[in-house]
Amino acid sequence: MDPKERLEILRKAAPNSWLAFSEDESRVLGSAPTYAEAVELAAKEGVEDPVLLKTPDEWLVSVL
Repeated sequence: MDPKERLEILRKAAPNSWLAFSEDESRVLGSAPTYAEAVELAAKEGVEDPVLLKTPDEWLVSVL
């Protein structure tokens, strides 16, 4: 999955949620409101060691 595709997935995800990706980060396994639920979704897809990302409450622009 390229960075642009990943960014689009993150932007479309619900705020303050957890996204589960496959170990190689090539596919999204699911989205859930809690860490435990995201891990459970990954396990249902046969992935025991998912990559988990938390979405922010809201997207803000930062200038560094």
